[in-house]
Amino acid sequence: FQGKKNIVIAFYAAAFTGGWERELVGFQQRYPEFETLNTEIIATSVDLYPAQRAFGDHCGVTFMMGTSYPNQEIPKAFGVYNEERATDQRVTFIIDTEGIIRHVIEDAQDMDRHPREALEVIQSWSSA
Repeated sequence: FQGKKNIVIAFYAAAFTGGWERELVGFQQRYPEFETLNTEIIATSVDLYPAQRAFGDHCGVTFMMGTSYPNQEIPKAFGVYNEERATDQRVTFIIDTEGIIRHVIEDAQDMDRHPREALEVIQSWSSA
């Protein structure tokens, strides 16, 4: 996507959890707005891909669902892998078209914050 699209990468602990379902649906509800702002969303966890895809289908997701299984290289590279729990932390990165991380949302409690704030950040770029 570098040079072409902004990217929102949303890391989360596990598929089929209530908190993540709420956050995932929040991203999906805003997805058309993200698309108009030249932004792709990638949601990822350590789950196996079949579980990820089933969860995405369950939530009606049309954007990318990724997995870091079996080696967790991606969450480790972003510093969000929890070795003790063998899961990703709930962190969202907003990356511009040049591949630069411009904003990070770290909040394990407010499930609505990640999709709302990510959209607000990207909207602020287009109005600047």
